[in-house]
Amino acid sequence: MDKHGSSASRTEIAMIKVYGTKMLYNAIDRSIQVHGALGYSADMPLEEMYRNARASRLVDGADEVHKVSIARRTLKEYAAVEGFPTEHIPTRRAAALERFGDLLDIEVLNS
Repeated sequence: MDKHGSSASRTEIAMIKVYGTKMLYNAIDRSIQVHGALGYSADMPLEEMYRNARASRLVDGADEVHKVSIARRTLKEYAAVEGFPTEHIPTRRAAALERFGDLLDIEVLNS
């Protein structure tokens, strides 16, 4: 961000928001596991930390929203390649009809 500015670093910022909060949440969750029921009680600060860590995944936008923006920005860097195999059913069906349509017509007439 220091070298290229905030707009050029949007993908990395979104990644930090997703994975940083996830690591915080996981670290506190593991601490609660180590302390057992005492870790989840109000007698220790872990219970409040747990709630705050969970809320941190929503405060600056839900993780799923950040993941979608990461995917969009990442996919913008790539272009479709012609001739690459695809499993898109309507495209495959149209290609099959174009290639074998005359054979299908003959077979239907012979039935």
